[in-house]
Amino acid sequence: MLAFLLVLVGGPELPAFFSDHMVLQRETRAPLWGRAAPNEHIEVRASWDAAHALSATADAAGDWKVQLATPAAGGPYEIRLTSSAGERVLRDVLVGELWLASGQSNMEWTLGPRVGNGVEGWEEVVGNAGDPLLRLFDVENALTPAPQSDLKGSWRVADAESAGTFSACAYFFARKLRAELGVPVGVISSDWGGTPVEAWTRASALRPYAEFAEALALETSFAKDPAAAERGFEERTQSYWKHADELDSSLGLANASQPAFDDSAWVEVLLPAPFEQHGLADFDGLVWYRNSINVPADWAGQPLRLELGAIDDRDTVYWNGERIGGLEQDGEWQTPRRYTIPGEQVRAGMHSLVIRVLDTGGQGGFSSGVADFKLQPEQQEGTMVLAGQWRCKAGAPMAKLGWPPAREPFGPGSPSVLWNAMVAPLVPCALRGAIWYQGESNIGNAQQYATLFPAMIRDWRAAFGQGDFPFYFVQIAPFDYGGDTGQAAHLRDVQRRTLAVSNTGMAVTMDIGNPADIHPLKKREVGERLAAWALAQTYARGGEYSGPLFRAAKPERGALHVEFGHAAGLSSRGAPVRHLLLAGADRVFHPAEGRIEGEALIVSCGEVKEPVAVRLGWGAADETNLWNGAGFPAASFRSDDWP
Repeated sequence: MLAFLLVLVGGPELPAFFSDHMVLQRETRAPLWGRAAPNEHIEVRASWDAAHALSATADAAGDWKVQLATPAAGGPYEIRLTSSAGERVLRDVLVGELWLASGQSNMEWTLGPRVGNGVEGWEEVVGNAGDPLLRLFDVENALTPAPQSDLKGSWRVADAESAGTFSACAYFFARKLRAELGVPVGVISSDWGGTPVEAWTRASALRPYAEFAEALALETSFAKDPAAAERGFEERTQSYWKHADELDSSLGLANASQPAFDDSAWVEVLLPAPFEQHGLADFDGLVWYRNSINVPADWAGQPLRLELGAIDDRDTVYWNGERIGGLEQDGEWQTPRRYTIPGEQVRAGMHSLVIRVLDTGGQGGFSSGVADFKLQPEQQEGTMVLAGQWRCKAGAPMAKLGWPPAREPFGPGSPSVLWNAMVAPLVPCALRGAIWYQGESNIGNAQQYATLFPAMIRDWRAAFGQGDFPFYFVQIAPFDYGGDTGQAAHLRDVQRRTLAVSNTGMAVTMDIGNPADIHPLKKREVGERLAAWALAQTYARGGEYSGPLFRAAKPERGALHVEFGHAAGLSSRGAPVRHLLLAGADRVFHPAEGRIEGEALIVSCGEVKEPVAVRLGWGAADETNLWNGAGFPAASFRSDDWP
């Protein structure tokens, strides 16, 4: 186990999760763990059972663990931990229901305007958020190549400030449970916008996927030997720029950095300016700039300071064919460039100054003003303005270059890195279950998601070691992704089919999305629809909890008779059923009409005389209008399994 991020003096060390105001799962054996000196004895006494103490002895690595037998819901309690190093007391501890909320930006989106602009009606909700029996733990974003033993975050009592900066979906879910169950509720928010499901999955669960093998190997190498990983980065970087040189050579740009290179055929441009002003509006890749600089006699032998302003994204600068500087790593596109030309390379007369710029996307080139584009001696007065006419030539495009190597071979979208940093430190915490809102970042490969998402659910359950705990997720909302040819709807259908995994549930958002905004603001409905699944399935409170779910489609006199579960009171609220498609054996889909008959839908189409397949809401931005009597919308679906 890696060392805890938070070291507490005066008693046994505990992860950040175990702190004042925390919530423990009721009526279970809740693990509590930490670190101490090797072989040190630790005594743990909870105030709900003050007459009895638990004891543990730290192993050779200093790790220890006990299991607290938690009572029925209640509190506040104290937990007292004693060792030879001193005593630690956890105060204001509640026992109740504990849930983990995770996913990407729609789960990360906060109730008030911290992440995003706040959700619908946030001002009133925040104003009434005070609840001493609702506790919130927000995990700070982090990523690591190997599983960690601790994370950053703290427990907070729900009030206007803590709720306003917390996940809106998770807050509304927890608030609904509080209202219905009448017991303390704690919720852990561990989420990161724009992240794919594989980032939240253990490496061991990703081994069957060959497409993740290289990234996982790099992460493992980096975790085991950072020095070797650094050497690997340097090797990849050298290889990348060697490849760039070879590509430029094939374009007639070999030795373009050298003074004798003939640039007479290059175009003349004004600097400083971005690519877009040089006829390169749609170009991403390498661009060369050359000029001749006449150094005055009284500057000879002196070091010169070269200032070029900010350059988007990366640059390499040559003085008389020698590299004298460059920012060639990622993330420096706003950094003003300042380089020193050594005095021994400065003589009176003409010199060659060459700048190679790499733009990896969007606007590229020089983004600062004339005043930031200059050359001057470091030891005396005088300035030479470099703005004006330069010669320019585009080199290798990004399409052939590929993305430059990163120093760390991982980012927030890399496999396992978010599990390692933001979930693994919570294991083996006793949870009631998990809620999940993610999928937008995987729409490009719904076929992979069909196995990867269920694998992640099973893997989380295996890691926490509490059996098939409830896992309730959100079917992604309608959104116009642009150029979508069915990927988004396919992923929604994959999510629907994931209900085949035991003890799962799906909140549907087909009626509360926003085709123009991937972050719809109706988060209260999302949280409460997730809570409806939990109340009915986990807490046996009864009542409807799901919208209509497709079961079967059977031919019926030139139409398809579509059957649903959870369809009592099936209704389109007086309007024609929207976004229905029908196809025959030719697999060509046509817009269709639907007629509601009890709990079924009769779908027909004049162009399809013998229908065999039906789809609902198959456009990425389709907002459907089919609900059951409880007001829950139907999930988008397809009856076929065609590619």
